[in-house]
Amino acid sequence: MEPKAIFDLLTAHLGEGAAEYRENDIESWACVSVARIADACRFLRDTEGLEFGQLMCLSGIDWDGYDENGKGKSVAILGYEADGTPETSDRVADGELGVAYHLYSHTCDHKFTLRLRFPRDKATVPTVSDIWSTARWHEREAWDLMGIRFEGHPDPRRILLSEDWVGHPLRKDYQMPDQWLNVPLRGQPYANNPFAPADDAPAGDDTPAEG
Repeated sequence: MEPKAIFDLLTAHLGEGAAEYRENDIESWACVSVARIADACRFLRDTEGLEFGQLMCLSGIDWDGYDENGKGKSVAILGYEADGTPETSDRVADGELGVAYHLYSHTCDHKFTLRLRFPRDKATVPTVSDIWSTARWHEREAWDLMGIRFEGHPDPRRILLSEDWVGHPLRKDYQMPDQWLNVPLRGQPYANNPFAPADDAPAGDDTPAEG
């Protein structure tokens, strides 16, 4: 089934909860309200002829630097200075955050993408982990790296960083730390890394080292 036809069925089910449909050459998507995301996903999974049994991917999005139509220019993402100290900025991010849900039906062999969009200071959305169990991992990653909370998640811990890590590194307003657990962090360019392979190093040798 074509994505627009799927959206029409979803609109009939959600009413105003189905906000809009965007055609795109690369990937079209449907935007739904945050409050109705679980209802939308359950409908897409359970309705005959739709049967989206797989959540392929769930991704956090940071629209800082772009307007509501996706136009604009991305802001610079802070890293480390040449001397290894963290870059800083007084700029306050004001762009919205979002979530994209990429769905697939093995039964019907079609795909569909849902999106949410919400203010960055209200980054809490309902979990869909009770609809697709794979969402448990994806939602933990979106919390860890983007700071998006998923209400109702059974195990809302970080998944890549330690629980005491400060901030969410994939947000565009994230500033790199200068230390962790009292250990200084010195971000150095790869070219200055003494362990980086030299340009004239021979191709990889798979012979195991003797020790």
